[in-house]
Amino acid sequence: MSVNVVYVHLETVSNLILSYGISLQDFAGALQRVPHHLLLLTPVDLDDDVDPHTGFNVISGAPTIAAYFTDPHLTTHKWIDFAHELYLDQVTPNEVAQLLYLGHAYTHLESPFYYKLQNDYVYLDLPDGTVKTYYRHLPQFYAVLNRSLKRHLQEKYPDMRFLFRRRSLIQDIDPVILQQLQPLFIDGALFSFEDIDSRQKEIHIPILSLNSRFKLVNDDWHSADQERVAELIYDHGIKKWRLNVINEAAFANQGLL
Repeated sequence: MSVNVVYVHLETVSNLILSYGISLQDFAGALQRVPHHLLLLTPVDLDDDVDPHTGFNVISGAPTIAAYFTDPHLTTHKWIDFAHELYLDQVTPNEVAQLLYLGHAYTHLESPFYYKLQNDYVYLDLPDGTVKTYYRHLPQFYAVLNRSLKRHLQEKYPDMRFLFRRRSLIQDIDPVILQQLQPLFIDGALFSFEDIDSRQKEIHIPILSLNSRFKLVNDDWHSADQERVAELIYDHGIKKWRLNVINEAAFANQGLL
């Protein structure tokens, strides 16, 4: 059973997000344009379509990709999108080697964004339950995070669902609010839905700053160095989100405040 938290760690040089609690459905559902072509970085299945030049499995077309994203039997997703099938023939042996390394070692040797592929993303499920996602355009991540946080809030308590009937759906979080959290993401931040506090018409989601790597141990998360530095607050009376900063130093150290 997974713990009810969302963890985000940002590596700004390559626009890499290491996360926990953000599902592939959160990712796909938040994108304005879902990729039309995927090159799979998982072990090759000869029963499926294989690109003869690169040797990787390929998936093309919205229905097939949607089925891949939602297949309950697939526990590991590793892929990179590409713009045009024609350009696969131009991928060099060195680039194939880089892609093999990316899928095997879960990290990049050179830039994860390839001119010939024109990819916008790389998506890698890691063995420890976390996910690495590369974004060519980092602002797209905040739409994914918004969708994930709203889903976690809706799923938190069965007895809270009356707050979120169709006529009063949870509103989107202003991207400016989420971008204000970027300094925390650089060291690692965790949204704890296990410690939500409901006060009258407000729901307070604690945000913890983690100064050590996020780890899952026996279905529980652990960090040796953590501090509650902010709260994400949803007022379901006026249907608005706001950020309450508890420790300004956690932000000021990164030049935000």
